[in-house]
Amino acid sequence: MLDDYSQDYSSSLRKFEEMLKTNFTYFFDAQEIEFIALHFIDFGKINLAKKAIKIGNRQHPNNINILLLKSEILILEDKLESANEILLFIHKIEPNNQDAYIQKATILSKLKKHEKSIEILGECLKHSEYKFEVWHLIAMEYLTIGNFKKAMIYFKLCMKNEPNDHQVLYNLIYCIDNLSCHKEGIKILNDVLEKDPYNELVWLEVGKLYLHVKNKIKALIAFDYAILSDDKFSAAYVEKAKLLQKNKNFLDAIENYQYSLTLESPSAFIYLRIAECFKKLKKHKLELKYYKFSIKEDPNYEESWLALIEYYLNKHKFKTALMHCNKALKINEYYPEYWKMYAKINKCLNRFVSVEKAFKNIIGLGIDELRSWSEWIDTLISQNKWEKAYLIGKKAKKLHPNVPDLDFKIALCYLNLGKKNEMEFYLENVRRNINLLSPKLLEFYPHLEVLI
Repeated sequence: MLDDYSQDYSSSLRKFEEMLKTNFTYFFDAQEIEFIALHFIDFGKINLAKKAIKIGNRQHPNNINILLLKSEILILEDKLESANEILLFIHKIEPNNQDAYIQKATILSKLKKHEKSIEILGECLKHSEYKFEVWHLIAMEYLTIGNFKKAMIYFKLCMKNEPNDHQVLYNLIYCIDNLSCHKEGIKILNDVLEKDPYNELVWLEVGKLYLHVKNKIKALIAFDYAILSDDKFSAAYVEKAKLLQKNKNFLDAIENYQYSLTLESPSAFIYLRIAECFKKLKKHKLELKYYKFSIKEDPNYEESWLALIEYYLNKHKFKTALMHCNKALKINEYYPEYWKMYAKINKCLNRFVSVEKAFKNIIGLGIDELRSWSEWIDTLISQNKWEKAYLIGKKAKKLHPNVPDLDFKIALCYLNLGKKNEMEFYLENVRRNINLLSPKLLEFYPHLEVLI
């Protein structure tokens, strides 16, 4: 609305703030009022913006731009009917005012009348010289109702006119991903690059799209062009490193990961990735070093704790693994993967009470996966806790009723409790679903094979 922001209105702002400290009312021209109101809106000082507009209305009655500012604030405050009344008045004076159309469309959008909002914005396009804002608003309306195909059309128009608008680019990629039209997405972004060949962000997204269509060579070229466009673009080095790592080019991957660390703040994710590369290279001291860097950088990064614990498990350093697992659990006792590790380690240490504790916590966290129930039952069976094992088994069956492995284990419990009738009931379930029975069960309990 304010055509020339380059003019220095800071003295007008100082004059307005000085006026607020006195009982005097100074005169401001309409553009000064616009600047002052917009300044306060931008800084979220709505009450001060309203005061400026009130003075503007008195000094410049029916000034269209001041009225539009007033309706904008009413929309922000969800006073939609009052805002609409002002817009109807403006429409009578200036029927083709673009800002009035946009505000009307905003009201309809807030009322969840998105199709009607799109219709108003379409009408606005007929009277608009600068169409980018209107295209973007139409695209966002289509995005809101999940019409990704139509949204993509308008985001594409926006990208052609403003190739450096990051938000438009991300929204366009979001549509492409939802439509799974990655080949078309590559063509669209390549058209953008024809006009703006050194747009590092577009090159980065082109590379990601090439990965979707399984073209690793072109993806790598795209990441290289992103780096060529901006040799300080950290994200391009990271994406290139991830691809090199996937291609088992671990030394080059490490080099790119490490260079990315010089461009931005250290990242637990990057340290972990470097550790994974050293693991593949069998440089275990460096692997361990970078796991520790990752945890130090972000103690809440679960993947690094899990990798470190797994590192000590693979080395059969069970007590060290347990020590780190306990540290992780102190940070976040509600993360089930830590408890699974806790169970795994304690099983290696033959600490079955602790294994039981782990599975009890996993189930208590709402993780009802069959594997956890089965391993809990196995732990109880290994300690000859037959009664407790069958009680846990019956709880598991309520959540997983058609699993013959559970019936088999419950039958085993009843056998050892001397309850042959109950055992026979569960074995019958096993016989009916014999094809679904895990072969490993009979390896562990071969003496039951004759019963089924």
